[in-house]
Amino acid sequence: MRILHTGDWHIGISRWGIDRTEEVFRSIEFIVDVVEKEDIDVVLIAGDLFEHKMPKGDDLRRTSEILQRLGEKDRNVIIVSGNHDWKELEVSLGIFSSSSNVHFLTELGTKSFRTRRGEILCVGSFPYFWERDFLHIGDDSSRKEKLGEFIHRYLERINQRFMPNSINVLLAHIFVEGALLGSAVKLSFSSNFAIPPSWFPNRAHYVALGHAHKPQNIPSSPVPAYYCGSIIRIDFSEADDKKCVNIIDAKPDRIVNVERIEVPCKELMELEFKFSQLDSNAIMVRDFDGYIKARIHMDTLENNPISKVKQLIPNCVEVETVYNQNPRRDKSQIDLTLEPSKLFSQYLLLKEGNVDEEVVKIFEDLYREAVLNEDSGH
Repeated sequence: MRILHTGDWHIGISRWGIDRTEEVFRSIEFIVDVVEKEDIDVVLIAGDLFEHKMPKGDDLRRTSEILQRLGEKDRNVIIVSGNHDWKELEVSLGIFSSSSNVHFLTELGTKSFRTRRGEILCVGSFPYFWERDFLHIGDDSSRKEKLGEFIHRYLERINQRFMPNSINVLLAHIFVEGALLGSAVKLSFSSNFAIPPSWFPNRAHYVALGHAHKPQNIPSSPVPAYYCGSIIRIDFSEADDKKCVNIIDAKPDRIVNVERIEVPCKELMELEFKFSQLDSNAIMVRDFDGYIKARIHMDTLENNPISKVKQLIPNCVEVETVYNQNPRRDKSQIDLTLEPSKLFSQYLLLKEGNVDEEVVKIFEDLYREAVLNEDSGH
């Protein structure tokens, strides 16, 4: 049995004010080609098909058509719901699709499938769960422990339903202890509800994971367990990640063989230079097709450095300005006639020596919300 493991498509995602949906669909089209060329029997999608719980109608239509194409030639397509998905996803996509080979797993459980080659695949489904759905389990001090006991028992129940004559897979959208969320963020049982890999069913041939965006295997698992990762580089914590899908060759009486195939997608680049070097750096990256994050050391006076950086480097989506020396200022140097966001920028410059544009944006959003509430009489 040949299985392809993918997930975390996040169709409809935007970053830095840029709609990146077409990037996602280009990666998906590459995956569809891989499925055809590699003669895949089963496609596993480990959650988060969409970025939003109310995706655009056109995104629903295109996604449904893609799932229908994946389900051609009697190929099984099996999807577990993630935290960005909703339980009525099957109904919503069913409006556009009549493919009986596309299966949505939105509840804990096991389900068996007969593949086009006559083999039996048993899938243990573990959709994303919200801790708030388990408020009835114990009090505040014991709830996490009792939730862990519930999950452990359920995974043991899935394990008991895995049979020796079938290919057994756990398909889950969860955090796992020791996994990397981004480039360096480790997940632990205490900080996030991450299950220990020792809980994985030892009768499983493979554990197909979604949720963490960094492709990785879980070395302490009793069976082969992998996060396939997201299919585009979503933010700069993923700049060094190679995006991929996993192809699994499985037989009931053997250990699976896992092959990673890289998915081409836009690259992310981080630059750091002095503002006086802006022109030369802009020339250096003019042919770079990805997205750029720049950290600029302000060694010259400039009224609006971020605007100038983005003018010369149009694909620079994040700019951090660093003022190496905190100029001596007093309150008499602050222009109180400026609009609130510019006053706040002056305050940051006075107190911190630099202006973090993300902090300024948060201030603008909060100020706008406060004004709207005041105007509405709240």
